[in-house]
Amino acid sequence: MTSARFEELEKRCAKLKKARIIRIVFIIASLFLVGFGSYYWMHHNAQAPLVIAPIPPVQTVQVQTLVSEQNQSTAVTTEQEESNASETIEEETLFLAPHIYKNDAKLPLDETQAAARSLNQEQQLLKHYNAVQNFNNAYALAHFYFEQKSYSEVVTWAKEASKHNSRSEKPWILYAKAKFYLGDRAEAIRSLELFLSYINSKEAQELLNFYKGQE
Repeated sequence: MTSARFEELEKRCAKLKKARIIRIVFIIASLFLVGFGSYYWMHHNAQAPLVIAPIPPVQTVQVQTLVSEQNQSTAVTTEQEESNASETIEEETLFLAPHIYKNDAKLPLDETQAAARSLNQEQQLLKHYNAVQNFNNAYALAHFYFEQKSYSEVVTWAKEASKHNSRSEKPWILYAKAKFYLGDRAEAIRSLELFLSYINSKEAQELLNFYKGQE
């Protein structure tokens, strides 16, 4: 495994790292939008449209002789009917007014919180490495990405950790495992053979034997 190959891998994995961060942020935003859209849709459909039946036309009856008392009585009755109809419409409108229930729609909090914790942990590990660039902080990032199954980033940070301590078997083993999971079994075998050529490691040897047995 040459230095030129490592440099090429580092550039390629850096791009994948940025894409992963963008993907996590997009997942969080999508979950929020889906929850908010479901909440709005449920309440929008729950609002039944108010339909007011048309008032039937008043049949006019022509009367040749009407006394003034009847005219006044009819006017009072009409005003009362209009007032009662107005009150009925207002009551129906208030009765059909939308009600907001805050607990009707809930976001998938477990998934959102898990993604947020993962992103926060990643940011903290990167912050620690930027503050102190040593083997432990680089290896912690490689191990974190391995647990997240982000094998391209594992390759980058295993290489970085090996720069700080080339005699440690930990970053080489993570590097070989990441390459194997990425489908590059030949590179996983070559990296372990290279490490075992100058450092004796029981774990690395067992892993190498296992990978060779997959042929």
